[in-house]
Amino acid sequence: MSIALYGGSFDPIHIGHLITAETALDTYDLEKVIFIPSYITPLKGRELEASDENRFEMTKLSTKGNLKFEVSDYEISNEGVSYSYNTVKYFSELYKNEKIYFIIGTDRAKDLKKWYNIGELAKLVTFIFVARDEEDLYKVVEGDVFYKSISYEIMKSPIIEISSSLIRKNLKNKKSINYMITDECRSYIEELSLYGISRNSK
Repeated sequence: MSIALYGGSFDPIHIGHLITAETALDTYDLEKVIFIPSYITPLKGRELEASDENRFEMTKLSTKGNLKFEVSDYEISNEGVSYSYNTVKYFSELYKNEKIYFIIGTDRAKDLKKWYNIGELAKLVTFIFVARDEEDLYKVVEGDVFYKSISYEIMKSPIIEISSSLIRKNLKNKKSINYMITDECRSYIEELSLYGISRNSK
């Protein structure tokens, strides 16, 4: 069987993340998708608004309805730069008999050659590139010899123009976030007044 690892800040997790994971489940007949909230994202730093505990709990609440979704605190508990190589190495030893996919978005796929220990990382996984702009991504991978040295798939997924930053912005500006996150995640955000939201928000 196969599993997929899906890392990110998930600040907060939204339906775009969930649709991507569900599409990967169906497309590659996966046993499960493991969501891994990051601690410090390489090339980005620790630009987070919710705490590690809050991001982990929001991810758990948002995925609990799917038995093939799991959430791991591996990167959070290590409290260091969340290098994907270290994470994948850990899970490849945990799931020795499984084929491992690694889900990443278009922007990260374009930066892949800059990743820490990318040569060794690429030996452990098949990347799933989630194409925000499918045509543009095909041009990138076809025009760069680097991508010929790694195993990857370009996954066609419904285009959901939602981002965690948009959700945070809407909350701060008292605008609607209806249908952008799960009801469970929203209730958690309201309960703890995360991102400036209150119980009376839209």
